[in-house]
Amino acid sequence: MASIKMTPGYRRDFAEISCNFIDYYMTDCPQVYSLIYIFSIKKLQHGEDLSTAQLASLFNITESDVRSAWKHWHDMGVIELDGTNAITFLPVPIPQKKEDPAPYTKPTGSRPHYTNEELSAYRQQSRDIARLFDRAQKTLGKMFNNNDLGVIFGFHDWLQLPLDVVEYLLSYCAENGHRNLRYIEKCALDWADNEIDDIEKALNYVQAFNKNYRTILHYMGQTTSYPTPSHRKYMDKWLFQWNMPLDLIMEACDRSVAEINKPKFNYVDKILSEWHKRGIVDIEGVKAADAEFLKNRESSAPQPKKAATPKTNRFVNFTQRENDYSRYEQLERQYLEQKLEGAKKQFEH
Repeated sequence: MASIKMTPGYRRDFAEISCNFIDYYMTDCPQVYSLIYIFSIKKLQHGEDLSTAQLASLFNITESDVRSAWKHWHDMGVIELDGTNAITFLPVPIPQKKEDPAPYTKPTGSRPHYTNEELSAYRQQSRDIARLFDRAQKTLGKMFNNNDLGVIFGFHDWLQLPLDVVEYLLSYCAENGHRNLRYIEKCALDWADNEIDDIEKALNYVQAFNKNYRTILHYMGQTTSYPTPSHRKYMDKWLFQWNMPLDLIMEACDRSVAEINKPKFNYVDKILSEWHKRGIVDIEGVKAADAEFLKNRESSAPQPKKAATPKTNRFVNFTQRENDYSRYEQLERQYLEQKLEGAKKQFEH
């Protein structure tokens, strides 16, 4: 295949972008992060001022997302943040060999406590936090005290969920009739454990939960509860590790009820585990296995013994029949009556 030849068709009014940035950094991050870096370089080189709010508006993202981009470039060593929102662009180095990222660790300890002064400062310093608090109250339909606001702020600060993901979480819970903050915090912990760090992941996660988890929970008689970690472990194994269709899982739930009068996750898991070992992947496979089981049981059942044929000899060579005992009694009665009648006549003579 011939190589592509590119030539500029215009006179350049250019901004200088490091080749190292293009070769090593530009494609190894969310696209908007690179756009923020390039656009900011251009503005800087042309002597124009730029704020976080302007970048957020320009790229239709939140200010928190812009700060996340700057933190990313700071961690990459291409800019320097001095703690006063000032950014210094540095020479772009050739990166060292990347090490495997540290595995995600669940937040330790309990949720931090935020003082009234801290929450007030966060609200004043960040329009995104102020918007989160306002939208939370509108979405859940009630006014929050500072302790409630601390719970919501902890979803972002403690659990590291992006602000737009927190807003979506609140809307999702409210739409499903859950407005209790204790319940919503349980959901937030679950999302953090599953590293739901953008809206696309949140949408996919909710879609999978609604379609699969809720159906299974309904069959298990737990329609009002959020799945526990142990229940999620079972369902993830059935759905994603073994790739079992929902109707097969429902069949196992029905059989659990038939056997023990109550669906239990561990009992359903035993049924599905046996099917998985036997390579059963659909209802037709279950029916075939049931038919084979019945056939094998019938063939292995003991056959009834045949009645012994009576032996024939010179003493027993006639056809046997059942005795009619009522007929015997009638004949015996007639014989006695005749005897009595005879005796009576002799006495008269």
